[in-house]
Amino acid sequence: MDIRIALTGPGIRSAFVAILLLLSGCSEPDSPEQRIRQMIADGESAVEARSLPDLRTLISENYLDGSKRTRRDLTRLLAGYFLRHKSIHLLVQIHEILVEEPDRARAVIYVAMAGRPLDDASQLSFVRANLYRFDLELSEVEGDWRVAGGTWRKAVSGDFLE
Repeated sequence: MDIRIALTGPGIRSAFVAILLLLSGCSEPDSPEQRIRQMIADGESAVEARSLPDLRTLISENYLDGSKRTRRDLTRLLAGYFLRHKSIHLLVQIHEILVEEPDRARAVIYVAMAGRPLDDASQLSFVRANLYRFDLELSEVEGDWRVAGGTWRKAVSGDFLE
């Protein structure tokens, strides 16, 4: 018996989708990296919604950065930013996540902040946006990842295009 499978048309698309679904089931959805990625996505949503309470839940109670800012100081800084900017849209690119210990990690993310939506990094040359690099120290407490410290500095559009 000769069995042939067509590799074009709807059949290949269905097979491709099935393979992707199977492969996605093989990944670890509860891995530390996946949970950190979700925490970053939650932070992005909270900033765009200008929700200080939601952001506060993502910051460790023991937050302390190199400038001696505490969680309270960081919350005040964010509140001031929200007062100055009525419309906030972010383009977030995760450059690196490094899980150092089961309850400690580091993440490097690039963030473009603009007053209008950004679909991708190619728009950065046409839109006025503030560009930053965040080096975050993360800690896991009771199963939830929190920002425990970090630094940020200006970035350039080329950082987003790497």
